[in-house]
Amino acid sequence: MARFRGKRRKKAKEKMTGESPNASLAAMAPIIEQKGIFQSIHDPVMIPQKTIDYSPTDKLVLVVLSQLCGHETVSEVNWTLRVDEPLLLAFGYRKCPDQSGLQTTLNAATAESVSQLSGVANSLFSQHGLFFRHFQQLPSSELVTIDFDLTAQPCSKRAEGAKKGYFAKHKNSYGRQLARILVADTSEIVSDQLYAGNQVSCTAFKEMVYEMEQVLALSETANRMRIRIRLDGGFGTDANINFALSRGYSLLVKMYSGNRARVLAKLVDKWVAAPTKHQREKGENGTREAAFVTNPHRYCRKTSQVGIRTPNPKNKTGYSYRVIVTTDLQASLQTILDDYDGRAGVPESLFCQDNQGLAARKRRKQRFFSQQMLMHLTQIAHNLILWIKQWQIDAIDFAKRCDDWISNVMQKWNIEPVDTQKWVSETQEMLSQRGIKRFTHQLFALSGTLSFRHGKLHRIVLKGGYPMIDRITLAVAALLDDTSVEIAFAQT
Repeated sequence: MARFRGKRRKKAKEKMTGESPNASLAAMAPIIEQKGIFQSIHDPVMIPQKTIDYSPTDKLVLVVLSQLCGHETVSEVNWTLRVDEPLLLAFGYRKCPDQSGLQTTLNAATAESVSQLSGVANSLFSQHGLFFRHFQQLPSSELVTIDFDLTAQPCSKRAEGAKKGYFAKHKNSYGRQLARILVADTSEIVSDQLYAGNQVSCTAFKEMVYEMEQVLALSETANRMRIRIRLDGGFGTDANINFALSRGYSLLVKMYSGNRARVLAKLVDKWVAAPTKHQREKGENGTREAAFVTNPHRYCRKTSQVGIRTPNPKNKTGYSYRVIVTTDLQASLQTILDDYDGRAGVPESLFCQDNQGLAARKRRKQRFFSQQMLMHLTQIAHNLILWIKQWQIDAIDFAKRCDDWISNVMQKWNIEPVDTQKWVSETQEMLSQRGIKRFTHQLFALSGTLSFRHGKLHRIVLKGGYPMIDRITLAVAALLDDTSVEIAFAQT
């Protein structure tokens, strides 16, 4: 009898154990699968590319996974993700294509692919967004603040969409502009849009408003009246302010025209010291002064306007003037200034977190559509981290009410008796203080042993010795309580 020369199918091992440097990220796989996060990418997104070993959408998922691993470039996949078989198996993959395969898929994207992936990001936000719960829980008299911002994305002069524009501290540079809409209280990205480098804020405003209304379901005027849009001076033209006011939104915006701000400031009778919140905490008065404008500029709705003046640099004389426009007619002078100062800590901070934690600025593509695909994948990764953080906090909240569950966990992990309520509260505080970078570089980067049964993740043992390993493991255990996955940490 002739010997069989074909390839025999290997039987799946019933049990398998492996070490992974991202075991804590693998622990999120059952929850991500349960919520259908990655599956939502597979269904609607179409990229005109052949499927041989991996589908194009599989490669998009692996790009997101590489971002969650803290990779700064797609090329790092070759040295980390491809060799981390236990992590791949936890997310349902036995192998990973090399970085060139991922790059080819991104380069093959079309305008339709970008639109489909944008729809996926919007759909995920509608299903899992923290904004909607926050919106419903707030009293009807309180407003939800939405921040708009435009930030430069430097790139090669030869890249598509690369134009000379405003790039802070980089004159005559080329790049693109990233327009972002985000929720101030939850730090979620509502929408990201990519423009050519010469795009300015004021001309992008109306398109951003329509995009926000679609994602946040603000078709009714009653819902729009509970939204306060906070803007910097680049958006604050008369046309934009009247447009937002006519649609029922509340506003907190810096006026666009510097000449008008100077004229209105001359009508102020008495200036008062207006230090920032940080300066007040340090006991400093600062150099900023402010006052209500006695004869404010007229818009289509009544507004209150605050003039601000600061001394010019030492080599110049006089003051520079700005005017803040607000629809809150009852707010005090200090409240208005503090609310507007708070804007500087939200968009800029989140752009910085994405650049450091997800390497958003380092991931550049020459094709405009390819860069848009990366932008939407970063948006999904950013929001997913925030949702995971909140899911863990909510799971711990539930566990806090179950003393038996906490006692069983302590007994299983051989933890000496402690104040359980304090332990749980400290775990929640630890999570709430972590941003995007700390999740990708710390909480998702804990090594450990992954055990599988019939190809499914069964048990995770994180290595001991990490700072706050007991709190981190408690957060993961609470999140995985409804799954069949066990979690523990090795005592040292």
